[in-house]
Amino acid sequence: TLSLLVGLTCTAEAAQRRVRLGPPESAVAFRAYGLGLVPIDANFASFDGWLTYDPDDRASCRVDLRVQVASLAAADSSLRDRIVGPDFMDSAAYPMLTYAGTCEASGLGGTLAMHGVARPFELSLDWNRDGVVAEGRLVRAEWGMTAMPALGGRTVRIRVAVPLPARSQNAEK
Repeated sequence: TLSLLVGLTCTAEAAQRRVRLGPPESAVAFRAYGLGLVPIDANFASFDGWLTYDPDDRASCRVDLRVQVASLAAADSSLRDRIVGPDFMDSAAYPMLTYAGTCEASGLGGTLAMHGVARPFELSLDWNRDGVVAEGRLVRAEWGMTAMPALGGRTVRIRVAVPLPARSQNAEK
């Protein structure tokens, strides 16, 4: 019986894949709507972490992500400076945002820590043959970012895209 349990444990561990999160392969981006109408798109150039998952059981995954707030890139540099400045994300006081979560029936549940606040944050997951996209919407005020609600919008869409290795390729274990 013990050898059967050891065999099952080894099989379960062998199925796990670990994918590094980081540019340029992965992407961490957001979209807000200035004045409620104008899309404001930006992405982060510096982040790292891991996605651990079982390709045969997508309900079994874990994500750990760290993002350097000051690495935000946006088409409009003055807008970028305002977003990472003290009115919004305040990268000088809060240089890192982190997310740690696990797969659940409804998607990815975890904790988002940014701007000095850590709160539960859920993301939907869209798995496909080539990758997975996690997406969620946050209410800025829940993370203490209340300045200029008309300019920054009330909610922000967070999007993380991660390519997955083909089944025949070796992922880190």
